[in-house]
Amino acid sequence: MRRIFSIVSAVALTAFISVSSLLSAFAADDDVLTINGDAEVHVGDTVKFTLYLDETKEEIYGFELRLFYDSDYLSFEKKSLTSEKFNSLFYNGDIDGKIPMNWTDIGNPVDFSSKAEFFSCDFEVKKPGDATISYFVTEMYGEDLTYLKSYKWTYDLSVKGKKVISDGVLPITDDEETLRERQSSFINYADGMGEENSPNKDNHEAVEGVHHATYNVYENDVIEVTRYEEANNKITRSSNFWVLIIGIPVVIILVVAAIVIVVKNKKKPISEENSEEISKNDKI
Repeated sequence: MRRIFSIVSAVALTAFISVSSLLSAFAADDDVLTINGDAEVHVGDTVKFTLYLDETKEEIYGFELRLFYDSDYLSFEKKSLTSEKFNSLFYNGDIDGKIPMNWTDIGNPVDFSSKAEFFSCDFEVKKPGDATISYFVTEMYGEDLTYLKSYKWTYDLSVKGKKVISDGVLPITDDEETLRERQSSFINYADGMGEENSPNKDNHEAVEGVHHATYNVYENDVIEVTRYEEANNKITRSSNFWVLIIGIPVVIILVVAAIVIVVKNKKKPISEENSEEISKNDKI
């Protein structure tokens, strides 16, 4: 009897331990947020995101970039964004799910020929599930003010100083408004590298939005210049008209005044000295 009791007790204890483990596992899964399909973090964690740039062949004079995050799962800590390279980096942290930023300083270009931190910021994990952090570079240019053709983007994610992603390739956004309105001459590639330095030239996928024709802007400029010139011509013709209207009477008045003066001088009385002189001459 005791033996049977012992066996039943052991089985019950084993079952209890197994159920407890399963419940703990389920509870742990309910607490996990997966970022970019790789990093697993927990609700309440503060996740540090760091973007790096490397392998540029020219110094950066300016850039415009958008960082995207799933605001349902992540909360951006606005005062956490820092950059050692860019002293006057402007960004807007008040847009839900998107952080647009830009920087320009022609007098102090920045070198990323070797790997260096571009910027970093923190996110708080709000709830479990799957989330994405992505980006899109709308402009990045060097001295010639065109666009960089050699670069390498990577990123890290860390929690309490422990990296959960290291040297990852950051996804490029699929945000419709950005792809529709913000495509410039700079080209983003899925491997995070530029057209001149990607090691896999045959599988170098560009992620591009809508390219807007620049000739429309030029035509508008031409139209505006033409309108400006036409306006100037009208002003010139109008000015000439008023010169004629005002100038002719003035000239007539001056001529009449001159005639009057001459006539008056002819009728001017002879002075006594002139009279005496004339009398003398008459006597002679």
